Amino acid sequence: MAQQGSEPDEETTAHWKAMLTGADPSLNRVRRIWGRVPSAPRCKVCAAPFSGPGRFATRVLMGGQATTNPLVCSGCFGDLRKHRGGAETPLSVLFADVRGSTALAERTGPAEYTHLLHRFYQVAASAIDHANGILDKFLGDGVMALFIPVIAGSDHAARAIDAGRELLLEAERRDLTTAGLQIGAGVHTGIAFAGALGSDDRLDFTALGDTVNVAARLGSLAGPGELLVSLGAWDEAHAAGSATNVRRITIAGRTTPLEVAAVQVAAERAPTGTNAESDRAGR
Repeated sequence: MAQQGSEPDEETTAHWKAMLTGADPSLNRVRRIWGRVPSAPRCKVCAAPFSGPGRFATRVLMGGQATTNPLVCSGCFGDLRKHRGGAETPLSVLFADVRGSTALAERTGPAEYTHLLHRFYQVAASAIDHANGILDKFLGDGVMALFIPVIAGSDHAARAIDAGRELLLEAERRDLTTAGLQIGAGVHTGIAFAGALGSDDRLDFTALGDTVNVAARLGSLAGPGELLVSLGAWDEAHAAGSATNVRRITIAGRTTPLEVAAVQVAAERAPTGTNAESDRAGR
């Protein structure tokens, strides 16, 4: 394995490749075991619980939450430091954030705004966890989630889309939208570099690359209650029908426009008798 501060060697890269794609069953097995122990939020690597009765087991067996990165447990943080590196892997990425957050913060005041964001984080974390995604990070007024084959399976694109839909629907059900939180989301699928990145004390398990950048852009372009899905992700998920339309958008730095399926998630709650346009309409 590569030593700290050195470039990842072929063995490290092969190790990460096997782990990320599911060829190495060890991580899947550990997550399956921890998954039986309540409850979320969990370590985004091994799924050890940070809440409920399971938090005591995490504290004893994994050292509890890492102090420098509370989204992972101390055991996984130590392992990431030992095996710094990563590999390119197919995955899907979800970004979701609040529209007009600056104006909302000014209108509501710090305490109320923080309370609303906390409720949004809870809704997002639950939707991502239910779809077998990894909550990568909180982004002030947004979230980023990864759907990697070893955890989400080969249908990671479908799971990312499901998480985006559930997040937006749950925000409505819990009256977050009426309270002023207007949320948009974006999903993209492709190849990204995933692994342990950062400095010794700020190491994180995350992903980088064009796939992540495009997903972030889609998340920022989505309107309130809207889910923008690149047609690559849409086709990968074998999605069909359901209140979508297709449009072309410009992504900064890309020479050609990107085709996306624009889903108004609130419209999906319409009575069954209404005929939605096909996602291929307008192509």
